[in-house]
Amino acid sequence: MKNDDRFGELEALDSWQLVHDEQDIRGCTVASVTGTHYGTIEDMLVDKEKEHVAAVRLDDGRIVAADNLEIRGRDVIYHDDLAASRVNYTKVRRPAV
Repeated sequence: MKNDDRFGELEALDSWQLVHDEQDIRGCTVASVTGTHYGTIEDMLVDKEKEHVAAVRLDDGRIVAADNLEIRGRDVIYHDDLAASRVNYTKVRRPAV
């Protein structure tokens, strides 16, 4: 699994609201298609300009591009060579004040 350090300017999800709350994958474990455990998702990181989740931070500090993740219920599968185009789970909005 690659640590993707190009995401330095992202904001934690706490300042945002997912459009689909059921797609909050914080606390889920990330594994490969063969079952290798990579870690637990600690935070989802938002691209402020595009208003979508661009990456996740694992409990060991690694940052992984959301495009490499596939959500299967509460399971999150990491694909090294596949964009997660099956499900659009990354839309966010500013919460109402």
